[in-house]
This record gives sequence, C-alpha cells and structure tokens, in this order.
Amino acid sequence: MGNKQQQYLDKCSDYQSSIDTILAWEAKFLTEVPENPTELALSKLKLANRILDLFSYYIVLNTLSVSMLKKKNEDAINNARKTILNAITLMEEVVSPFLDAPYGDYEDKIELIESFNAHERYFLVRKLGLSLDLLKDAYGEDPKWKWMLVELEGRSITVTKNCLNLKKAVSNTDLRSPDYEPTVYHLRLIKNLLSKGANIFREKYELTTQSRTDFKRGVDFLSALRYLHSVLGESGDAESLKKKIEVWNEKLKMDIKNKESGAT
Repeated sequence: MGNKQQQYLDKCSDYQSSIDTILAWEAKFLTEVPENPTELALSKLKLANRILDLFSYYIVLNTLSVSMLKKKNEDAINNARKTILNAITLMEEVVSPFLDAPYGDYEDKIELIESFNAHERYFLVRKLGLSLDLLKDAYGEDPKWKWMLVELEGRSITVTKNCLNLKKAVSNTDLRSPDYEPTVYHLRLIKNLLSKGANIFREKYELTTQSRTDFKRGVDFLSALRYLHSVLGESGDAESLKKKIEVWNEKLKMDIKNKESGAT
C-alpha cells in the first residue's frame, strides 16, 4: 500500500468510527420502532436529522480522497446519495410526499409533529438543502447523475414545503410570534425552492427528455407556489402565477401538437 493511501486511511479512521456509530444507532431504531403515531413521527424526523450527519461524514471521506489522492471516492459518494435518499424518504413518511395538494390533505400528519417546533423544522430542511448541494458538488458535471439528482431535488423541495405548518403560517409571521423568524425564513426558502423546482423540471424537459411528465411536474411546482401565495393572502402573486401556469400549459399543448403534426 502506498504511503499516501495509508495516510488517507489513517485520516479517515475517526470519521469511519462516527459512521459506524450512526449506522448502529439507525439499526437499533429499526428494531425498536415506537407504536404510538406521534412518537413514531417524531422519531423518524430525529432519525432523518441524524442520517444527514451520516451523509456529511461520507462527503468528508470523498473530500479527503480528492485532496490527498487526487481522485474521488466513488463508494463514499454513492453512500452519501443513498443516505440522503433515506433521509428524504423518512421525511416523506412523516409529512407526506404530496407536492400540489391542499394542506388539509396532510394536516393530520403535521399535527403529530407539533412538538417538533418551527426552529427545529427550519434547521432540518436547511440541513437537507445544504446536503443536496454538497452531493451535487461531489458528482460535479457528470451528465449521468445531473438529471437523476433532479428527481432527488424535487422530492427534497416537496418535504421542505410540507414540513411547514401552513395553518399557523400567517399568525407566525406576526412580529410578536416566538416563531416569527424561523417561519419567515422557512416561507422564503419554500417560495424560492418551488420556483426552482419548476425551472429544473422545465429544463429537464427542454434539454433531455421531452417528456410531458417532466413538464407537468414543473407546472405542479408552480401550482404549489400559487396555492402557498393564496393561503398567505398574497393575491397579486397568486394571480401572476395563474397566468404563468396558463402560458406554460399552452407551451406544452403547442409542443404536443407540433410533434403530432411532424409524425404524420
């Protein structure tokens, strides 16, 4: 074994120990699943948070490899991807995977995690977003992964939206609310991400797949953003998005018509 390789392994040993500790903690959780719905939901969010810590260690292993060995640690990157997927899946189970759905459709799920406060929720979704950015950086411009990560990002945006208690969003944006700051930041993040989600699926449609499904996913993100503006009483923004959705749908109809006429 080369000297640099040994130095790399020595450097990684402490991080590997932390990885093993979290994996053991996760395995224990899976064998001691709470039966109470509230405890189960809260435990899953805590596990998702811990799993994102695990993700960060895999990213460190890759960063060290690039720095010391001048090559990526593909196993570490793939483990990081699987880890963030696990975290998103857990969050979907808690707050639902529905993008463009009325809040009432998943309100009962949000009520179960009432004690997971606004600060903790905002911290968790910010941590998720940062993790996804680090994963994209690790893969770089590899086209094999670029569009696959769009799917992961779409799911990440959805759970970020669904973690917010929309029923309390308006009252929590009152300056007197103890949850004012995290609620305002969370709402700002959601609005930015929903707009981004629409654009990345439109881009995927335009540049690679030409799939109606991808285009419609983009429209769904716009619809979810419009619904959010409506709930918050931001009627001007909601109306602007209504017009934008109409333009996008007309674009899709025209593309379909052009394809059909070209095929005949």
